[in-house]
Amino acid sequence: MNCNINKKEECRRLWKEVFGDSDEFIASFINLFYNEENMLCIEQDGKMLSMLHIIPFELNGSKVAYIYAVATDADARGKGYAGKLIRQAIEKAQSKGYKAIFTLPADDMLREFYSKFGFKGRYAIKFETKECFDFGTGEEEKDIAMAILLDKRLILAENIILKE
Repeated sequence: MNCNINKKEECRRLWKEVFGDSDEFIASFINLFYNEENMLCIEQDGKMLSMLHIIPFELNGSKVAYIYAVATDADARGKGYAGKLIRQAIEKAQSKGYKAIFTLPADDMLREFYSKFGFKGRYAIKFETKECFDFGTGEEEKDIAMAILLDKRLILAENIILKE
């Protein structure tokens, strides 16, 4: 389903509802990294039900993607929307020639959820952006990512640094 709504405003609303981040943090992401082409969403009746963002990064000279801010409205959970968006994100990353896709599950339950889509491993991950935006948890020791290797020639180390 395509989003035919005010995506930025609905992104802001859903983000706040699901993650509880500050308005300042959400505005910072939207101002620095929001890109409609890289946001996948499902909407119904003018309301965003689920979303995710595909953030392009570089890893040792290779193009990689980071799936960020996967969120589903409380009333829309359990309907497979996030899974549908994750599958679309994987397809999009493949079509754009990304070598790997990373995500940072917040807990073991989400780690199990992402493994159903082919995400594997435990990689200590850091993000380097010009604006020092924190794509992680805010606690480095908890920033343990999973990945899908789209190009088997790419070798992933235990510690990953993604650069803007």
